[in-house]
Amino acid sequence: MMLQTGWLALNPREQSPVFIPHKQQKITLPSTLPAQIGKKMKAMLPVSHSTVHATPSPRYMPTRIIQVAPDQYRVGPFVAILTSADRRTPFRGNSLNFADLIRMGRKMGITVFVLTPEGIKPSRSTVKGYLLDPRFKTNKWVLGTLPMPDVIYNRIPYRSFEERPLEQQALKMLNELNIPIFNPSFFNKWTLYKLLRRSSSLTSLLPDTTPWSHIDRCKQLIKKHPVLYLKPVDGKAGIGMIRINKQNDAYDVVYQTKSSQKKYQGISNNTLFSFLNKLIQSHEYILQQGISLALYRDRPFDLRLLAQKDNNGKWGVTGIGTRLAGKEAISTHVPRGGSIEDTTVVLSEVFGTHHPYIYKKAEKIGIKIAKHIEVQSGQSLGEMSMDMGVDKEGEIWFFEANSKPMKFDEPQIRQLSLQRILQYSLYISGYQPQGEGE
Repeated sequence: MMLQTGWLALNPREQSPVFIPHKQQKITLPSTLPAQIGKKMKAMLPVSHSTVHATPSPRYMPTRIIQVAPDQYRVGPFVAILTSADRRTPFRGNSLNFADLIRMGRKMGITVFVLTPEGIKPSRSTVKGYLLDPRFKTNKWVLGTLPMPDVIYNRIPYRSFEERPLEQQALKMLNELNIPIFNPSFFNKWTLYKLLRRSSSLTSLLPDTTPWSHIDRCKQLIKKHPVLYLKPVDGKAGIGMIRINKQNDAYDVVYQTKSSQKKYQGISNNTLFSFLNKLIQSHEYILQQGISLALYRDRPFDLRLLAQKDNNGKWGVTGIGTRLAGKEAISTHVPRGGSIEDTTVVLSEVFGTHHPYIYKKAEKIGIKIAKHIEVQSGQSLGEMSMDMGVDKEGEIWFFEANSKPMKFDEPQIRQLSLQRILQYSLYISGYQPQGEGE
């Protein structure tokens, strides 16, 4: 398969696309190429044969040309970051994260843009999406008409948004067009637990867990474990989490909100359920065994693992970060007072010479879990993050997984994570020759 990377630009004289290679070299392609842009749009693309020295202008988009038949070429790929629209700004979601992905795409010869459901119209071969204007150091978004994308990276930011009719209609339409969509929806904590219970080798990694609606089972767990956690099945960043500590014949409860913690002491066994129901209200929760985690300088920590598919469509571990719980926090989430620590430093101080073994063990478990979740859920997944605990004996515990990982702040993990997203996009779009990126 022939492939050439470069920039797709607008010819100032003819107002037609011109392909300019990245390197200062001539390419031997016919002056007029029959091309398929995306899936449906067909056009005749004049090709520049001259050497180019200038830096590409904002009109230029990174692109690749692949030969799909003796006299037929396809230009792309076009990768759309799918999110939701906003009244005050062009779109919702982490715009800084989107901008980083677009810039990484430019380096890799991939046009990445932001797409909202409003930009997709039935029976059209083009969409309205947002590009990043490279003339500005700050992020300036430009609305433009683009080909139907070759790949959809789903970053709709909230479950409630993803369930709205407009977002559901867009996802359905894209599926009907057979456009690959990876990470089509959020995970549910209880659903994940049930999926992992199907594997005899993964069951031992799971804390004792049950839905809060199963009253008899909840009573068993409360009698059995001195520390338990109530977690919203669709929660994020530790918001709404509740810790229950047994103290002789009474219970201490800590309720973590978005902005603070509320502490309650001396709740009797007879009033515990009614008290917790008032905190939970009508939300769906799971009750989970509290694990006695290993401590780093007297504070518990957990491992945040990022699993992603690579340029061959295979699962791998992009990196493992460590999150240290805040002094008063009941979780390790950074917005709730947690902090980021170097994984090697933490594991080596806590477990000494055994720390490489624990790291490798976490990697193997992460890949195994990612593969299992994808197969059992029947979804097309490209990445997920996982929260894992390590107890004082060095055993690994799985707490939860996220199908739409938040940004990792560790620089090496961050850069590689952006590359992995686009390498996988190249793989599923067909624009990557065998061996590229290895």
